Amino acid sequence: MNFTNIPTGVSAKQGLLDLRSIDTSHHFKVKLQGEWEFYPNVHLASKNEQSVEQNRVYTNQPEPWDHYFKNKEKSLFGTYRLKILKEHTYPQMYGITIPDGLAPYELYINGKFIGGLGSLQSDNDREAPISRPVTYYFTLNTNESEIMIQGVQANPYIPGGFQREIILGDLQSMEQSTSFSIDAQMAVLLVYLFYLLFAILLWGIGVRNKTLFYLALFIFSTCFTILTSSNRILFSFLPINWIWANKLYYLSYIHSALFFVLLIRELMKDYAKPKILTIVPLLYTFYIFFIVVAPIEYIFKTKMILIILFILSPIIVTIFTLIIALKGQQGMIFLLLTGATSATNSLFFYSRQNTILPYSHYPIDMLIGITALSAFWFTEYFQTTLQTEKLSGKLQKEINTKDDFLANTSHELRNPLHGMMSIAQTMLAKQEDKETRDDLKLMVRIGNHMTHMLDDLLDLVKLKEKTLRLQLKPVNAYNLVSGVSNMFRFMLKGKPVELVVQMPINSPLVLADETRLMQIFMNLIHNAIKFTEKGTITIDAEIVGKQLYVSVTDTGIGIDEDMQERVFDPYEQVDSTMTSIGGGLGLGLRICQELVSLHGGTMSVSSTIGKGSTFTFSLPIAKIQTVEDSESIDEEQVLLKYTSFLSDISKMEDSIAASTEKDSLLISHAKILIVDDDAVNLQVLVNAFSTESFEIETAISGAEALEKLKSNAFDLVISDIMMPHMSGYDLAKHIRKKFSISELPLLFLTARQQSEDIQLAFLSGANDYVKKPMEYLELKSRVQALIRMKQSSEERLRIEAAWLQAQIQPHFFFNTLNSIISLHGIDNEKMEELLLAFSDYLQMSFDFQNVDLVVPIDYELKLVRAYITIEQIRFGDRVQVVWDTPNNMDLFVPPLTIQTLVENAVQHGILSRREGGSVNISIHESEDHFTVTISDNGIGFDPKNANKKASVGLVNTEQRLKQLFGVELSIDSVIGQGTTISFPVPKN
Repeated sequence: MNFTNIPTGVSAKQGLLDLRSIDTSHHFKVKLQGEWEFYPNVHLASKNEQSVEQNRVYTNQPEPWDHYFKNKEKSLFGTYRLKILKEHTYPQMYGITIPDGLAPYELYINGKFIGGLGSLQSDNDREAPISRPVTYYFTLNTNESEIMIQGVQANPYIPGGFQREIILGDLQSMEQSTSFSIDAQMAVLLVYLFYLLFAILLWGIGVRNKTLFYLALFIFSTCFTILTSSNRILFSFLPINWIWANKLYYLSYIHSALFFVLLIRELMKDYAKPKILTIVPLLYTFYIFFIVVAPIEYIFKTKMILIILFILSPIIVTIFTLIIALKGQQGMIFLLLTGATSATNSLFFYSRQNTILPYSHYPIDMLIGITALSAFWFTEYFQTTLQTEKLSGKLQKEINTKDDFLANTSHELRNPLHGMMSIAQTMLAKQEDKETRDDLKLMVRIGNHMTHMLDDLLDLVKLKEKTLRLQLKPVNAYNLVSGVSNMFRFMLKGKPVELVVQMPINSPLVLADETRLMQIFMNLIHNAIKFTEKGTITIDAEIVGKQLYVSVTDTGIGIDEDMQERVFDPYEQVDSTMTSIGGGLGLGLRICQELVSLHGGTMSVSSTIGKGSTFTFSLPIAKIQTVEDSESIDEEQVLLKYTSFLSDISKMEDSIAASTEKDSLLISHAKILIVDDDAVNLQVLVNAFSTESFEIETAISGAEALEKLKSNAFDLVISDIMMPHMSGYDLAKHIRKKFSISELPLLFLTARQQSEDIQLAFLSGANDYVKKPMEYLELKSRVQALIRMKQSSEERLRIEAAWLQAQIQPHFFFNTLNSIISLHGIDNEKMEELLLAFSDYLQMSFDFQNVDLVVPIDYELKLVRAYITIEQIRFGDRVQVVWDTPNNMDLFVPPLTIQTLVENAVQHGILSRREGGSVNISIHESEDHFTVTISDNGIGFDPKNANKKASVGLVNTEQRLKQLFGVELSIDSVIGQGTTISFPVPKN
């Protein structure tokens, strides 16, 4: 490419160039082409012109001078001369650019030495510089001027003389042309250097791969090609001879090609691996070695090999990238563009070797190529980023799946473990044979050990998900560690190990979760006991700043240095061989470290093989040094996790035995519904409650449980959570639509123990939550508590109903007495009837039978008749009653239910009308239940706007019906027509 845009101008004839027709004062720039005088083998500046006149020839510039010499074995030298005629005579600065080709040389203007390249007197075969374009400035003040250039062709392996035009112009035009040429070249160089700096920064921050390495070397080599070509800026500052300058020139191009091929090969390796891209770099490497060691003449003689390699390699790259691009690979079009620009650059290099193009060339094509390469790389980066995001999402999904798998696996393992331990504990409570009891003890110990491992797994999941919440409060660490140590002394029976607590009794309170702090102590002390055969285990503490540092030191087997770095990693064990001590999953220390970290402390280990280990952790000292009143931790219950290592579990046996002697404390005949989709789990629970006086019913699905709740009354529902079709959560929501938490308690018994599961359980309506595998005592105690709560609620409702009945309204009492008095002497028969009815009403209103669960229907109807008789005598025909009740019914109803409904119909229904009305009392029998209906033709009301809770009597009645029979009041009313209230009573 030619950036100078110089007009051809006027050609010289016989050494004379006439510029008188051209304005040379400004905007003047012309190529000095045509016939120049040439004196072969003569340096005219040091000779008399007349003495060498016979040697003068005319050369048509630009052209090589070789054919003007007869003897070409020696160094060729000569002189060019041109006379110029111009119109302007006043002094003016001009510039002349001497192209590359001749070196060394000297420039004379009007016989005055202006400048030159190298020295004509030196050993030009070895010391001459490489030729390069140079611009010289001088002043002309005459009409006729003479330009003379004399030089030596030091490089005999290229054509001599000038093969490109010499350019003349005014000062401003020549400065613009020269600065544009150099500035453009430097601008391209700066762009490449920016890419190089970017690659170096990426390498520095850790992105270290072959692609980046080859890219940096390719850019660096390309920068050298820019500095050694065109204006050859590098050789202006690096004074080396033409031999090494040419070697450096060829090395820069060959290195650029080599690293380009290696870069493209690395980028294409995921799509194709052509063998030719492995062979070509080997050829380049061999040729690089050849350039370095071979004489310069052999380099020029074999230059065609370099040209062929330089041209073919990018063409090969372009072909392969085209094939891959046609297959639809994203971003490959940019790599194809890179290959194409490299191919055009190689063709230009070949053309330049044959002196076809002007000297002003800047590698714009390679600039496009490096930009396309960057685009490809960015495309790859964004694709990799998208893929990474997908993989990250997939990985996160896998992590969640893994955590769910652990939770679900724990659930599935807990179910059979729950069954095993429940059966074992039940049998242990009833078994008297010593040998059988020992076997059952072993089974319970194994089950507790498995429970401990499952708890560790779930704790680890919670810690990873950061869902474990601490209940921080001031805790007395000394009391806690003392209690734990006392419990663990069971594990030291028969073992020559002493457990010593050296923590100061006046140690400050720490801010901690008491349960989790106990877990930390449990894990560390248990770990020390497991790996200590004899000696001591010491617990000590010291205050450092605002932290209390607690250490647990043993004299056990110790931990080697390599293992100390990994001892807190999950699933790592000090001794994981077949002969390892104690077993386990290797999660205890990891959990301890995470729990300590949650408390805001740190944990470390120091150990020596054969001498023992010290585990030290820190806890923040509480600002408030007073212990809050709270529920104490059941330490024995916590210790049950570690009973797999105890030799004596007599305490547990005694507890179980004691519990079986307290059956009388339970209210007899409590009815429990157990819901689980696993028949084995159902049978296990039935067996577990076999020692209790409970009436047990089972359901294998939520739907079946709801059906049984419709037809039966239960004191407690025990349900699993993970069930098909309808989960325990859904079952709880259905139950709570009909029963409150006091009307029908719900206990979840399941292996799901994650915090969100527990929260969802209570939000769904559960009263309590017991994890599998449950402890027999814990389950029994919670069941008793919930049944007592439910029965207490029933008792409260019965007492409330009796109390309501006993609270006879004053106006009803006085009105009845007034009626008795008014009938005296007027209608003594009615007075007597009223007295008898009032007596029955009062007697039954205060009867203790009203606090029973149910009473015979005849007893309830007797109270209703007494009330009706009183109201009929008082209001006469305004109160009419129609009875539709069969005789000899085997029916029991909650006391004060029908009477409450009848009184409501009379007081708020028919008596609200001036003319009164009638009340219908009917009881109809069907196959499986009785239906009690009380209707009236009173004023009625709008059911949509009615507030049932406003009537305490109705609310109390309906709650007792739901608790006993699982039924509700059915109310139908129309304003002005009356109200009908009914309820069913199951026969069973």
